[in-house]
Amino acid sequence: MNTVFASIRRQFAKHLWIRPTLAALLSMGLAAFAYWFGQTFEQRFDLNISEDSLVSLLGTFASSMLSVATFTLAGIITAASSASNSTTPRASRLILADNTAQFVLSSFVAAFIYGFVSIFALKAFHYGNNGRFILFLGLIGIVSLVLVAFLRWVNYAMRLGRQSTTIEKLVVTAKAALQHNVVGTFGAKRWDGAIPADSCPVYPQSYGYVVLLNVPKVQALAAAQDCQVILATRPAEVADKTLPLAYITPAQVADEALVNAVRQTITLDTWRQAEVDVRYNLLNLAETADRALSPAVNDPGTAINILHVLQELLAHWAEIRSDEACFQVEYPAVSVLPLTAEELVNDSFSPIARDGAAIAEVGIRLQKVLASLTRHGDAELAAAARQMSATALEFAEQALIASSQRQKVRDAAAQVLA
Repeated sequence: MNTVFASIRRQFAKHLWIRPTLAALLSMGLAAFAYWFGQTFEQRFDLNISEDSLVSLLGTFASSMLSVATFTLAGIITAASSASNSTTPRASRLILADNTAQFVLSSFVAAFIYGFVSIFALKAFHYGNNGRFILFLGLIGIVSLVLVAFLRWVNYAMRLGRQSTTIEKLVVTAKAALQHNVVGTFGAKRWDGAIPADSCPVYPQSYGYVVLLNVPKVQALAAAQDCQVILATRPAEVADKTLPLAYITPAQVADEALVNAVRQTITLDTWRQAEVDVRYNLLNLAETADRALSPAVNDPGTAINILHVLQELLAHWAEIRSDEACFQVEYPAVSVLPLTAEELVNDSFSPIARDGAAIAEVGIRLQKVLASLTRHGDAELAAAARQMSATALEFAEQALIASSQRQKVRDAAAQVLA
């Protein structure tokens, strides 16, 4: 059930048109309800709002909302483009999926559709006094909704698309993905990489990124067949038709139906999804820092700020991983590929180490961040930080011209090994 809800939420966030469409359908439903109410209770209430006055109000309202909705959509697209240019192209999806932006656009579209449909319905059908009164009440309700949306939009539009706002969204998204089941193995056992001799590989039928693992469904399939299933992948991995996504052991139970069922529990997509892809979120921040370090932008301050954010996220990851609940086994018949500290550290710092090598202050700050990560008590994270420190120092040695700056970076790197 959680998997279904997660898929629905992902579709709502992915497609900008869904919420405005639902809002438009609701507005048309309200107009239909007003007609039904007018026909059903025509003789029970004595309410009278003239048709001409109502049509005039609805016409003015609809024409205004069309302009506002068009302006709002243009603003959202402009903000998405700005976010893509100032941070990373993947950030534009966060702007388009933003709840506030979608709520505001949906409100304006619903208001326009309600006004337009109501005018058409008043001219085409006999609403009666009560029906026109319900249309008027609906107009009051939608006007109230539009006012709330407009006030939110005025405050929000001033910040939408700015680099600082987009980075904040990237950070919030990254923190939201750091849940116990995502940091761990989704309630399954950790796979050590050993492939059982008596196993049947499950190959994907298409290429794409792994975006979701339905581990409870795999557990149910494995329990029904009295077998073990190894999911040799996790969100962030690329599905390749030549490489198995999973293994079923013993092989003799792996008939075509079971293989297809296990394959269907692994969702693939053209684009990576931020909800359960820790590496994707870190990479987006790293790419933002990398763009700031480009000669065209020349903004090392932004890169240094993002280094601090990455430090916090990796430290939080280590804290969650140290919790016993993180790897608590709920699905004993399933094993999942674990997430390694080396992958996270490489995704976070490799672009910055490479393209910030010629900037001494970036190199020094990077070494200090890596030194901090070695002191968090996670042996795997400390080892990955030391390896990245050596790589960053090698880049800096080749890129820095002044010997004094090279020495400062060496001194900072020495603290990683201390």
